[in-house]
Amino acid sequence: MTRAKLPEYNESAWSKKNVVVFSSRLDKEKNPFFMFEVAEAFLNENPDWEWHVTTSGKSFKSMLPGAIEKMEALAEKQPRFKLLSNLTKEEYYTELADAKIQFNSSLQDYVSWTVLESTTFGCDLVFPNFRSFPEFIPMNKLYRPFNVKAALHALEYVKNSNTIKGNLYNFADLADLGRRFEAYIMVNDETVEYNVWHESALCKHLLEIQGIHE
Repeated sequence: MTRAKLPEYNESAWSKKNVVVFSSRLDKEKNPFFMFEVAEAFLNENPDWEWHVTTSGKSFKSMLPGAIEKMEALAEKQPRFKLLSNLTKEEYYTELADAKIQFNSSLQDYVSWTVLESTTFGCDLVFPNFRSFPEFIPMNKLYRPFNVKAALHALEYVKNSNTIKGNLYNFADLADLGRRFEAYIMVNDETVEYNVWHESALCKHLLEIQGIHE
């Protein structure tokens, strides 16, 4: 369904741009002030790159006092820090298809839709080593939370590695498989112990059909 929104996308023929995209809300749990700090430092070190903040809303909103003002001040100071609002789903997916990296600074999350959408369109990841993220994102794409230097190091690694090319569909499928395992546990009778690892044959089969053999 996600890929169908941008049928013209072709991984092998699509030309990527030097863009980091930030797609999360600008509320407290998404840690936007940290993102601003990382973005400014990254752009200062990489003059041929841009950093895009996106929203489907007509304007950016935040529950955090001063967050929007801080972001707009950075955009005025740094023209390669761009604010893209009022995006349709197709425009957002085109943005992901164009960008090389999606940056995340969330303090809480699940196997998020932002991950599934970005990897579907070949946009690599830099995420905090926190909560559910290390369960399915390789360690070299993770950084120590609240540490700007660590985030910049992860961005530099992913920027130079292009490790997602050719693997994005398996990656998205693996993340989605985790969602379905979690849902399987939650919908069953809470008085009965259900653990997906009790059904090891089923798990092995589901992993194998996604091309995952370890």
